[in-house]
Amino acid sequence: MPINAAASFITALALYCGVASIFASINGEYRDAAFWIIGAIVFDMFDGTVARMTKSVSEFGKELDSLSDMVSFGVAPAVLIYTAYLVEGRASHQSLAAAGSVVAIFYVICAALRLARYNAFQSGRQDIFSGLPSPAAAGNIAAFSLFCEYFNLNVTYWGMGAVTFSLALLMVSTVRYPKKSMHMFILAPRRAFRFLVLCVGAIAAFNYALHYSWSIVFLPFGVLYVAFGLVNEGVAFLTRRRSVHPEEPRRSGGEGAPAQGK
Repeated sequence: MPINAAASFITALALYCGVASIFASINGEYRDAAFWIIGAIVFDMFDGTVARMTKSVSEFGKELDSLSDMVSFGVAPAVLIYTAYLVEGRASHQSLAAAGSVVAIFYVICAALRLARYNAFQSGRQDIFSGLPSPAAAGNIAAFSLFCEYFNLNVTYWGMGAVTFSLALLMVSTVRYPKKSMHMFILAPRRAFRFLVLCVGAIAAFNYALHYSWSIVFLPFGVLYVAFGLVNEGVAFLTRRRSVHPEEPRRSGGEGAPAQGK
């Protein structure tokens, strides 16, 4: 069985970022922990691309990537959530002492279920993801953490807990998110103008980050991706409903109406 050393090395770097994020969270370095998660997302985007470019996709690489995702996008965000925010609930409300651990464990379990479902039933699909991808969920948690840290927002268990719970449910849902369709959106010549608009937005965000902080750049992109799947699913649901229950044409007494006998 061939093993792509380059792709596996990039996957190992993503795994390293996940472990480094866990260590940073334990040490109270929450900003660094969030950036380590974002670094893992970057490496995760490139390992599969390198494997496909070299035409050496292997089962070994798939399994290593899945294990890396579990650590970097399942365990690392849960540790960040628990240590940075949800544990505050234990100090202020003894009755909610277990709230932080419950939400963090729920998120990890949902991430594991999401990855297992993908490996077992959906790895061959090239058009969509069924359920929010775990890197997107982890990225939103890291981006939300950075956003709150930059503006000194006191987000306790009631705020971050709700966000985490919602992202966990989206991971195990059947909401469809783009996979290859996003690549087609970028590469299709007839949509070049839309891609240029996205590039302008990315350049503006990069310039803003250079002058202020990267901490406030990632969250809008993460929220837009989550919202895209929800809106797309809502539009698809309405389209299916109209196709199943078409509106009946109204009868009129004009031309074409059946003649009435005297």
